[in-house]
Amino acid sequence: MIKSVKNILIEYKSFFYLYVLFLVLLGFVLITYSKEETFWFVNSHFSPGADVFFKGLTTLGDGIFFALITLILALYRYRWALLGLIIFITSAGIAQILKHAFFDEILRPLGYFGSKVNLHTVEGVTLHVNNSFPSGHTTTAFALAVFLLFVFKLHKNGWIMTIIAILVGYSRVYLAVHFPIDVYFGSLIGVITAVIMFAWLEESLEKKFGEKGLLAK
Repeated sequence: MIKSVKNILIEYKSFFYLYVLFLVLLGFVLITYSKEETFWFVNSHFSPGADVFFKGLTTLGDGIFFALITLILALYRYRWALLGLIIFITSAGIAQILKHAFFDEILRPLGYFGSKVNLHTVEGVTLHVNNSFPSGHTTTAFALAVFLLFVFKLHKNGWIMTIIAILVGYSRVYLAVHFPIDVYFGSLIGVITAVIMFAWLEESLEKKFGEKGLLAK
């Protein structure tokens, strides 16, 4: 499987080059500036247009959206739908276990800052207090980005998926529901899980289901 993972990284380098750059730059920011500083830098720069944009964009990290994608793909290939479902359940499961079993006391911005400061919030976005780490939406967004990268074989244009996933992660801080560090590790969970599941299962699923789908029998 190690060989398969290596081949994936090479084959889809347009995605992974930009993603590694994202990890390096955000990692540098996280070790240079405090948790509070990195949050306020994002949350304090807002506009009415950005409110609408990021409120809509953040839904790409919803589990319901991922599930909808897998249902649509089942029309064309059962193996795509099954692989997507496995990637979603595994990545989301890891994120939720970490949230509730290991880091349940880590506060979200609302709980962390309380009423002492004025967070920039967007109407219609629910703010929670606990279970900040890691960001589940970011995990799902990056897992979905990598999954679609494989499904549509975006060898040269994979960077588009990287940018979309990064923007979803950014939206979680902009909307005052997470800190940048939550986004950083959420992205790692999503990407690593998707790559490992694909490298492990894609070949066997292809042998079992071939090109079969609801519309392609």
